[in-house]
Amino acid sequence: MTKSKIITQLVTTSNLFRLGKEAEAAKQFHLCIDLLESELAAHKNRRSIISLLPQILAAQERNDWLSLADFLEYDLVEMLCN
Repeated sequence: MTKSKIITQLVTTSNLFRLGKEAEAAKQFHLCIDLLESELAAHKNRRSIISLLPQILAAQERNDWLSLADFLEYDLVEMLCN
């Protein structure tokens, strides 16, 4: 999968969380994690992305959908683009 498709998936998922569509967003979030896993193998920001994952999962556990959306749309996308 190309980087642009992963970024599109991250943004789409973050929008679902912001709209309060948690069930649909959770399914898309799982897809995001799967896509990230394949992208991380050769990505130059691998360590930075991996270090962000505990914060992302903590936001999910707290049901803090806005923070989770921000991590997906802004932090992860920026790391993937650099």
